[in-house]
Amino acid sequence: MRRYAIIVTVLFASAVAAFAQGGKQMKPKSKAEEAAIKALLGAPDLDARIKAADELITKFADTEFKAFALYTEADAYAQKGNVEKAIVYAEQTLEADPKNYQAQVLLAKVYAQGVKPTDLDKQEKLTKASKYATDALANVATAEKPNPQLTDPQWTEMKNDFMGQAHFALGVAAAYQNKMDEVTTNFTKVAELDSDPVDLVRGGRVLMDLKKYDAAIPWFEKAAAAKDVSPQIKQIAESDLNRAKSMVKK
Repeated sequence: MRRYAIIVTVLFASAVAAFAQGGKQMKPKSKAEEAAIKALLGAPDLDARIKAADELITKFADTEFKAFALYTEADAYAQKGNVEKAIVYAEQTLEADPKNYQAQVLLAKVYAQGVKPTDLDKQEKLTKASKYATDALANVATAEKPNPQLTDPQWTEMKNDFMGQAHFALGVAAAYQNKMDEVTTNFTKVAELDSDPVDLVRGGRVLMDLKKYDAAIPWFEKAAAAKDVSPQIKQIAESDLNRAKSMVKK
């Protein structure tokens, strides 16, 4: 995904498998561990990434890159649509690194996106989404660069993206509680900070599910007009926009 790609690109650019976690500069303890880390960074697809992460953690139990490997695995499972395993590995990431904002954002979004109006455990999911999002915002604000090779603009972009995603989860939670002022505040942050307009589409669809068709329209419009939006996402946003407008007329 976008945030993972930035870190990986910079690590390869520096040709040194070392970065910071919680303000601590980390390095592999042996050539074999360094090779395992580079194998993880260079994994060509999601399944290869999961396998490489497992091998790093299994072969090098004391690796300082444990949280990174666990998060990488959680992120891969999330991209594959395996929500259960994404949650498991993201929670293990937080056990290894309690301030890991990447895992907190992932969990916030997974729980927020998984809520349906008819869910019996709806409130539990919303509570978790809000907590993880709030924790992520606090930790991102004080986070240090994960790698010194990151430029200041790259680091700002990364932080903004994570914060935008956290606000998406908070916006969804507010929508289910009918706190529309908070929805507007948080989804506006999504539009300003989140590099992926897909989250605006998701936010609009949540409002559609809640039959708040008028409220959904601005977010589909912003998604369609987002900078660097792909043709496919633009088409989806415009289709959802037309659907929302047609429901308002009814």
